[in-house]
Amino acid sequence: ELQLGNILEEMLTPDQYERDVRTNPRSNDTVEFAIKIPTDTGETIYLPIDAKFPQDYYHRLREAYDSMDKKQVDAAATELTRRIRQEAKTIREKYIAVPYTTEFAVLFVPFEGLYAELVNRDMIEVLQRESRVLLAGPATLAALVNSLQMGFRTLAIHERSGEVWSVLSEVRTEFEKFENTLKQVQMRLRQ
Repeated sequence: ELQLGNILEEMLTPDQYERDVRTNPRSNDTVEFAIKIPTDTGETIYLPIDAKFPQDYYHRLREAYDSMDKKQVDAAATELTRRIRQEAKTIREKYIAVPYTTEFAVLFVPFEGLYAELVNRDMIEVLQRESRVLLAGPATLAALVNSLQMGFRTLAIHERSGEVWSVLSEVRTEFEKFENTLKQVQMRLRQ
């Protein structure tokens, strides 16, 4: 959770995400972090992000690899993937609540080794299909947040372009008034 918080703090402004957010009005559960996503209507929805580190399961898998016993590796990997699937299902049930949230959430694992292990076990597709949960390690989360940042910038530019058009419209009106005043001055000078 600390690592997840650090990544978000480094990449987002404080008003772009929240900590311990109740994203589902039908539940009292709070997700560790949620990124605020602006919508076309000017409202905000949340992208829930929950950190999970099934430490015991991961250590058992590492020990099984060290023992070089294929049966132990397979058993430990099965336990780990079952636990991750269970966590993803819990995230879906507790934190995803369209239209208050995005249609998916993020399950963050703090180590690239654990992330790679889950990727090798095809958990990305499984979690997306079964639970609408995106699996992310530190690098993947940073890339996701970076993509969101570009979207936020595009939205800010879009919002600002409306302001620019408004200012230009006002300037045009002022120039028309100025032009009329100059014409009147020119007529008086001729008279």
